[in-house]
Amino acid sequence: MQIGSWKVLTLMEGTWLLDGGTMFGIVPKKLWATPHPADEQNRIVMALRCLLIVGPNQKILVDCGIGDRLDEKQQKIYRHRQTPGGIVGCLARLGVRPQEITDVIASHLHFDHVGGLLTRTEGGRLEPTFENAMVHVQEECWAWAGGPTAWDRGSFFSGDFQVWEQRLKLNLLRGDREIAEQIRVKVTGGHTPGQQIVVVGESDIGGAVVYCADLIPTASHIRLPFIAAYDHHPLATLEEKKVLLAQALEGNWVLVFDHDPYTPACTLVEQKGRVVAGDAVCLNSAK
Repeated sequence: MQIGSWKVLTLMEGTWLLDGGTMFGIVPKKLWATPHPADEQNRIVMALRCLLIVGPNQKILVDCGIGDRLDEKQQKIYRHRQTPGGIVGCLARLGVRPQEITDVIASHLHFDHVGGLLTRTEGGRLEPTFENAMVHVQEECWAWAGGPTAWDRGSFFSGDFQVWEQRLKLNLLRGDREIAEQIRVKVTGGHTPGQQIVVVGESDIGGAVVYCADLIPTASHIRLPFIAAYDHHPLATLEEKKVLLAQALEGNWVLVFDHDPYTPACTLVEQKGRVVAGDAVCLNSAK
């Protein structure tokens, strides 16, 4: 999709399995199991979808998946299946080298969104995957990742924070900001402190493209009560969803879902007084 001077594409770093009940919180399994069938361990398939925004002078990556980072125990739990070459392979098939990425916007710092920031060398060292990129992350999110609680410590790769601190080019943000012309981040901290969604466009005819991150991880989560048990403040998530859905409906925005394996993106429609998923949208995805 072309928005002003920006071309917007989706990238599929891979898929992984996650407990379905955890992803849908208080919602009974009967209501989510049909669109998201579970395996014998109650795990559902989750996409690892990222965004590439290409302009005349910048190549901006939004999130970067898990990377080749899981140990044997974690792989048994999550069954991460990378597309060939992972995020670097996706970029290569679009003719983009990691060194050409000028910016990475981290929606938040959970390992399924930013594990790919680092690559393990043959010698076992962790090195930045996108060596020339400025990494934009909320300061509140950064502070939390540096000292997570026992409740959410498993959402981070142990040791990554120290490497990020030493090796990444960081831009720590405080609140909503414009990263480039027509590209802005908006804080939605219900899921985790300092999470940010990414809005491309907004004033153009045809509306904006919004990377929803884990505010609305799948098209099923458009329904207001569908909120993951991972969320720190589910009632804040509820209010944040209401605001985004109202704006997206009015502006005919395209919502991109980071974890939906079946619906990469869609617009919204109103049916019987309720906002629901409309037409699915393809953003020239790379796999």
